[in-house]
Amino acid sequence: MPEDLVREAAEAGGVEAMTVYGIGLGNRGLLDEAEVWLQRARAAGDPMASMALGTIRMDRGDFDEAERYFRPVADTGNSGARRAMEELRALRAAEARRAPGRPAPTPAPAARPRTAPPAPAPSATAGTSAISAPSAPSGAPAAADASTSRPGSAVEWAGRLLLLNPDNDHPHAHLAMAVLKADAGQWEQARAHFATALRSGDPEVLFWIAQMHIADEGLHTARPHLQRAADAGHPLAQHTMGALLAEEGRTARAEHYYRLSTAAGHTDSYVNLGVLLRGRGDLDGAEACYHKAIAAGDVDGMNNLGNLLRQRGDLAGAERWWRRAADGGSTDGRVSYGAVHAERGDWDRAEELWRSAAEEGHPAAKLNLASALMRKGRAKEAEHWVRSADIPAAPPAPPADTPAGPDLAAVASWLSGAAGAGDADARAALDLLNPPDEK
Repeated sequence: MPEDLVREAAEAGGVEAMTVYGIGLGNRGLLDEAEVWLQRARAAGDPMASMALGTIRMDRGDFDEAERYFRPVADTGNSGARRAMEELRALRAAEARRAPGRPAPTPAPAARPRTAPPAPAPSATAGTSAISAPSAPSGAPAAADASTSRPGSAVEWAGRLLLLNPDNDHPHAHLAMAVLKADAGQWEQARAHFATALRSGDPEVLFWIAQMHIADEGLHTARPHLQRAADAGHPLAQHTMGALLAEEGRTARAEHYYRLSTAAGHTDSYVNLGVLLRGRGDLDGAEACYHKAIAAGDVDGMNNLGNLLRQRGDLAGAERWWRRAADGGSTDGRVSYGAVHAERGDWDRAEELWRSAAEEGHPAAKLNLASALMRKGRAKEAEHWVRSADIPAAPPAPPADTPAGPDLAAVASWLSGAAGAGDADARAALDLLNPPDEK
């Protein structure tokens, strides 16, 4: 949409138009005017405006202010905001490395899904120790449910992408045009734009296209496309490929992708790499990874470091890190720190910690809580927690995060629907996303 029309819509009170207009002004360097419109849109409740304001602050190096804008959006589960918080953590860690005497801030952690739930372990009884919790490797954040997509959201996403990429030949601009042409049913033109975007080899384009396949086919079926994005240098795709390969026991290849991901600043991979190295017996390598994760604000790294120190016989050091993990919000840390209190006979404090983690769904916490309740003669309540601790079969690694929620899943659906209905151009556009060597 031309800028003058966007401005008219913004002046008429259109909240999304305010955001789009503000982003456009920011791209031209008119930051003061951009902030006026973005603040208006934010006050009206547009999360994209908060994201844009946070990005402006982050670019200025004002990380605390950036977090103030990003965090409320991230707390709603917004995938883009979660990625922005990860970037903030990486930037803070880099700043801390440049100033060795200055400790890196530790923001509150975001919840991280797992490749599999923690294995159940025996609960504590008289004369035995309560279990501590290993932090399992994380997968990539789960994609948003496509059912929550707003009508037209893919078109809005494409419009914003075009504003962010004024160069019409940029790969992202071609992908945005493909989305718009697909929405309009202009399949031949959509196919041409998809082809140009694909030929660029741009990692972000390949990752977005992988998301279409994940939404349409599932993670494992779409794996060749995810690998293309990983091999092109996309950090989140590299992280997810590492999780998939580790799940299969191909640890050497998993390590390769985790190291690529961490080198690109994706700090979640440090915990996964540490788990992999510890399983191989490389305790020094695992400890180094956990410390790097902790420097980036990862509380699961704290819990895993505690487990490693316990393995080495450093019980005081283990307790110190478990306590920090628990205080930082880690459910695994609360299970581990609760075990410390149980071993000392402080079952009230252990119950408090385990109950907090159990109420958030932690299976091992439920089992330990049940044992603490049994000691107090509260058998009925204990039975409730035991029954609720059923451990499902290990699921596949969760799908990688999408850069714009469910929008591209909708595009994949449009392509599949039209192709299934016999539209030859739609079929050609969909086939273009399935190169013969990837099938």
